[in-house]
Amino acid sequence: MPFRSFSYWVACSITAVIAVGATEPDKAGGLALTQPDSTMSSVLQVPEPSRAVMLFAGIMAMAFTYRHAWLSWKRSSQT
Repeated sequence: MPFRSFSYWVACSITAVIAVGATEPDKAGGLALTQPDSTMSSVLQVPEPSRAVMLFAGIMAMAFTYRHAWLSWKRSSQT
């Protein structure tokens, strides 16, 4: 595996871990986000660990899709 590919995946993984770390309740406690009561009753709550895992998986899926599209575009432009 070339160094560029390795560094891309390391950078994406670090970014995803940082984003997941920002979802911790004690770190996000300074944000004063409030919603009206009618909206709160229609939103299902997701436990924090599940939300963090979903965020990590989403960031890695976007990184995979971007890399796949980039490599496909580069291969098609070379021919």
